[in-house]
Amino acid sequence: MAGVREAGRRAAAGRASTPPQVLDAAMPGPFLVNDTPEWWSVGYLVETILTRDVWMHRIDLCAATGVPMVIGADDDGVIVADVVDEWALRHGRPFTLTLTGTAGGVFTRGQGGDDLELDAIEFATIVSGRGTGTGLLTTQVPF
Repeated sequence: MAGVREAGRRAAAGRASTPPQVLDAAMPGPFLVNDTPEWWSVGYLVETILTRDVWMHRIDLCAATGVPMVIGADDDGVIVADVVDEWALRHGRPFTLTLTGTAGGVFTRGQGGDDLELDAIEFATIVSGRGTGTGLLTTQVPF
């Protein structure tokens, strides 16, 4: 476990010291999200996607091994809120989303629209493409 903690510290230090011109550079090819090609910056990939990806692998590993996932509002909740924000931008429609569990909360955009309630981890699993959703939950967010 000490090795994992040390690797995490080194990775965070490396990410924090990456020069802005590197973070602003475009990735060499598009990424397909919701059947639309997108051009990402290195910064988006490193700071957003890789954070979400590792977090989602944590969920996958806990599910695969039967180990309960320890969820915290201060860290997991921040990732979930970020995913909700991007999901809302991607579909652009009004909604009220109630996410249950420690990492959850109530998120509202606009007036009217769909009223959804589900577990925060289930929401992330669905919009990551690892689960199946209907309606607004068919809008995927890159992980």
